[in-house]
Amino acid sequence: MTCYFNISLRGTQFITSSISVRDLLDKLSKEGHAEIKTNGDYFLDRNPVLFHYVLDYFSGRKFHLPKGICAIEAREELEFWMIPVDAVPNCCYEVLFDDNLSSYEEIEKLEQHLTNGVLPEERIVVSKNKLQNIRDTLNKAAADPFSCLLGKIWFVIVAALTLTTTACFVINMYDDFRMDRESIPTLPNNATYNLFFSNPKRKTLIVKAAPIESVILEGTCNALLLVDLLIRFVISYQKKSFILNIQNVVEVIVGVFCFLVIYIERNPQIAIENPNLDSLIVIIGGFYSLRVMKLLRLAESTAEMKILKLCFQKSWKILSFLVMVFTIFSTIFGCGMFWAEFNNAETFPNIGISIWWAIVTITTVGYGDYYPKSIFGYIMASVTALIGLCLIAIPIATLSSNFSTFYRCYTFRKKYLSAKKTMKRKQMKEIVY
Repeated sequence: MTCYFNISLRGTQFITSSISVRDLLDKLSKEGHAEIKTNGDYFLDRNPVLFHYVLDYFSGRKFHLPKGICAIEAREELEFWMIPVDAVPNCCYEVLFDDNLSSYEEIEKLEQHLTNGVLPEERIVVSKNKLQNIRDTLNKAAADPFSCLLGKIWFVIVAALTLTTTACFVINMYDDFRMDRESIPTLPNNATYNLFFSNPKRKTLIVKAAPIESVILEGTCNALLLVDLLIRFVISYQKKSFILNIQNVVEVIVGVFCFLVIYIERNPQIAIENPNLDSLIVIIGGFYSLRVMKLLRLAESTAEMKILKLCFQKSWKILSFLVMVFTIFSTIFGCGMFWAEFNNAETFPNIGISIWWAIVTITTVGYGDYYPKSIFGYIMASVTALIGLCLIAIPIATLSSNFSTFYRCYTFRKKYLSAKKTMKRKQMKEIVY
């Protein structure tokens, strides 16, 4: 005769005859997780929502999970009822692991990293020292500029300075904007003359100078940006992390190079007397062009930039794999195009040029500087273009999916923090009254 027994989960009654369930409940009662009544029934103070599926598993079936339940709760139920993970069928993997927990953790880590030295709340000690309070206020304004009026003003000033110094640098490179020098520096020999006057860009730097007003404005803005960086360093609680931050290092280098550019601009004789400095000047100018990266630092305080940064961080594996595949296909199709056009002396003089053509074609840029002229070349170009469309679509879809996931998580977390803040304010008002 089948022996049935009752199981009560917070008042919800279940009836079963499974010996495996009884053995499990006996084990749980010894651990203090279940209570055996005098009539032999069992009571557990546990959510009964998933227990039907638990009984299904102990009846010899798979542990299916319903849609719409918390994935973390489902994993906790698996652990409590001692059900192995492989008992969950593949149709329920999404329910079991779709919790976005890692996404929330990554958002929290990123926001903590962007505080630029602000200590976690549990380590901040409220001080009556006015200087300490000023430091905390400045730290908050620097880390989250949109949280207070001071932060917004600071943000606007730094953004305006960055745009101004960048605009000055760009405009100063225009030949029409520059003014003729009162005296052209002496060129020591014909080789130096050919070096500078054979290239219109070098010639402009020698025979024309940027207006003094533009130079003063650019130097002043750059000096104020260095002061901004110095203030951030002084108020930082974690100066070692601040110094090792790549963005901060780049900003210091750019600030120094700005004055080097201005000095060489006002004293072109240095470049003329030392032609070997030509490459160094190019490097200095290239680094100074990174000034606009300051805007990325400012934009990191916005939700969209945070999410975009996370997308690239979490997608680096598949993006690296795609770069490898992209390189392989570029080499294959580049070599193929070289041999397809081998009998045509007018196209693709070497394999390097053919690989360059493949890169341009796969990325759908298509400069048109090199192109096939034979039937086999046309076929190879068509296949290359089709493969390129497929390769380009994959990273776009990956980044789009990750961006959507992070954006939803960030929005929900922001609402949670807002609700938590509102609740604390209500509690403080109740305590006051």
